[in-house]
Amino acid sequence: MRYVLVGGSAAAVSALEAIRSVDKLAQIDLFSDEKTPLFSRVLLPYYVAEELAKPLLNFRAVDFFEENNINAHIGVRVQDINTAAKTVTADDGNTYAYDKLLLATGGNAIIPKIPGVDKEGISPLKTMQDAERIYKFSGERAVVIGAGSIGVESCISLMRRGVRVTLLEQLGHVLPTVFDDEAAGIIRGVIEQMGIEVITGERAIEFTGNGRVQSVVSSTGEIECDNVILSVGVRPAVELAEQAGIEVGMMGGITTDAGMMTGCRDIYAAGDVCETFDIARNQTFINAIWPMAVEQGRIAGLNMAGQDKQYGGSVRMNSIGNFIGIPAMSMGVTRSDECSYVDEECHFQEVKKRTKNTYKKIILKNGCIVGAIFIGVGQTQRCGIISILLRRQIDVSDYIQALMSNNLSFMDVLPLLRRYGDKFTEPEYKELMDTAL
Repeated sequence: MRYVLVGGSAAAVSALEAIRSVDKLAQIDLFSDEKTPLFSRVLLPYYVAEELAKPLLNFRAVDFFEENNINAHIGVRVQDINTAAKTVTADDGNTYAYDKLLLATGGNAIIPKIPGVDKEGISPLKTMQDAERIYKFSGERAVVIGAGSIGVESCISLMRRGVRVTLLEQLGHVLPTVFDDEAAGIIRGVIEQMGIEVITGERAIEFTGNGRVQSVVSSTGEIECDNVILSVGVRPAVELAEQAGIEVGMMGGITTDAGMMTGCRDIYAAGDVCETFDIARNQTFINAIWPMAVEQGRIAGLNMAGQDKQYGGSVRMNSIGNFIGIPAMSMGVTRSDECSYVDEECHFQEVKKRTKNTYKKIILKNGCIVGAIFIGVGQTQRCGIISILLRRQIDVSDYIQALMSNNLSFMDVLPLLRRYGDKFTEPEYKELMDTAL
């Protein structure tokens, strides 16, 4: 058996390990167009902030490929897939045969079509090359375009290096895909207390400067700066898949079955490049986050090696507490209007608890949790229980008061798990439910 993995990050490495857990000797060729292997993208803001040295970004040991007997083609891009011949052609000029192929090509940073965006001093933060470019930025002022998770973390990274930073977001509040406006208001206050200027409801329309950026012109004014970080989103890197005739879905990601196989036999996809079933939204969606990529890669790898495993679906989870200094997390949808499937029988309920510095919200659809937000000290410790109930789509109508309590424990919901025992068949749950508690 010959395996080819295209990609070198979370999904590809997870698939590699899954294959090796079943097939110890088969040939595996891994291709990554990144020249720096095995670094964690989620840690790049810490590198920019000078809080982690480059070697500490690695999520596997430097001899990982050698120890697993992998032919690692680092800095090599796959340019073509011949599905009939079952070969890939790389930019090193060579052609490689496969029996099973994984596409884990991730996503590309979106570069907005704004006049002047090609000026020096403007960069996204997606690759190691991007991080090294930003690390070497000089100057006293920077603007970050886009107030998503990476945008907020980029602001704080630069601020910690003594740079005066402005965060510019065209929507009405910061972290618009992560939190609702009430939670975002708390986060905004924390960011502003750090000394970061936050501007929402305005968009960048031009970058000025003679060769190098000197200012950002917004819809209402102009912000002088020495550097700009673009953080307006990521788009699935489906170019290779499209060239091979592999189906791309409505969300722009590669479509797969529950075994992570594409519509093309023996070709699998995992990670940020594909769209999978979202449990909370009840539709396919792109949840481009590290844990989802790891799990999808694991399922794909096992199935490539001859197993029969099913991916149960994803739940979007985001946490930025480490960067802003207070616990802050969301899962699933943050507003009921994000749910796709809605008819006259759908009943939504939003339950909130708010203090000056804390916020907790649970969103229910027909009694089942489809989303939650936790902000502040003491709010995130029990989110694992909420996540379990969301993933299994358990009717919690009778347990709302307990779920909103700061003293929630697993024992509080044990009767609920017993009631829906057919959804908790794993050994760890069975052992709990068989106790006399």
